[in-house]
Amino acid sequence: MQSLDSSISFVSAVTDSAWVNDTPCTDWNVKDVVNHIVDENIWMVALFNGRTIAEVGNEFEDNLVGDDPAGAYERTANDVKAILAEPDAMSRTCQISSGPVSVAEYSKQLFLDTLIHGWDIAVGSGQDATLDDHLVQMRTPLAQAIAYNEGYRAVFAAPTTTSPNDNPQTHLLGLLGRTG
Repeated sequence: MQSLDSSISFVSAVTDSAWVNDTPCTDWNVKDVVNHIVDENIWMVALFNGRTIAEVGNEFEDNLVGDDPAGAYERTANDVKAILAEPDAMSRTCQISSGPVSVAEYSKQLFLDTLIHGWDIAVGSGQDATLDDHLVQMRTPLAQAIAYNEGYRAVFAAPTTTSPNDNPQTHLLGLLGRTG
């Protein structure tokens, strides 16, 4: 859940003029990236509560952040934190596009994406984009597992070349097609 908190801090620091700035996500500006992670948070809550992808359908495809992207993100991130704090949360399963998955595994995917998109938002809005070292270490194993998995090629950019001398954050970013 620390990845959510990290992203909340980046999103809440976006200035009014920076919402339209480009980000490392080539097709998205800062507001678009926030809309995407709001969408992911809403999906997490829906799937956790037993809804299926078919039931949700296109329900969350519109502009989900309205005129308050930071508020929308904080609200939905807090919703995710609340469901994951439930006593049996990590032992539950939910249905994603690839089939049933444990909430524990799905949350790891969400937290990796949230952390990386927090970085995208920080870069796009001109903030210091340094990620917490502990979070980088926690998310790197999953990033390594998916970096060369062809099934994720439509979701993440191809890995970029990093050096063994690069810091852990640069290595993590490189696994997910970013340079930094």
